[in-house]
Amino acid sequence: MSSFYSLEELKALGLANLGENVLISRKVSLFAPHNIHLSNNIRIDDFCIISGGTGITIGSYVHISAFVALFGGSGISIGDNCSISSFTAVYSESDDFSGNSLINPWFPKEFKPGYKAGKVVLMDYTNIGSHCVILPGVIFYPGAAVGANSVVVKNCDAWSIYSGSPAKKVKSRSQKLLALEAEFLKTIAKS
Repeated sequence: MSSFYSLEELKALGLANLGENVLISRKVSLFAPHNIHLSNNIRIDDFCIISGGTGITIGSYVHISAFVALFGGSGISIGDNCSISSFTAVYSESDDFSGNSLINPWFPKEFKPGYKAGKVVLMDYTNIGSHCVILPGVIFYPGAAVGANSVVVKNCDAWSIYSGSPAKKVKSRSQKLLALEAEFLKTIAKS
């Protein structure tokens, strides 16, 4: 038996959209799968939590490594050619821990005045290192990359590398991968 779901099993999960060549570990926890949209050539490894919330969309050629959590209460969009390394958590909603608000899911939002919610967007060619935390409403513009152990609280500029807690821009990122992608796509077209 394969460690990934078969095509028949994937179809039975009730996903909103299922593209081609999708590999999802049997050890992944899926919540609200009817709000999860998957494109082509996606791999989701062991022990991930994918909570569909109001909607999670994952583009093509995406790898989500082991132990990643995607909490899509207010939506998450992941573009093409992205990767999220192990032990990263992406939150589209978060409680306020200042003491001015009740916390945890037992309390209605009217008792949580500091509650933060906002769709998280990873545009094409975004890469997130391991053990990162992404907070609600953050947008990663094309080609943004974040180093390991970073906490991302603000938008990340295109073709820039960020690191730290909170994450700050440390340098520009090469776009050579665009030429490599073009070469890769040529090899696929020939086969």
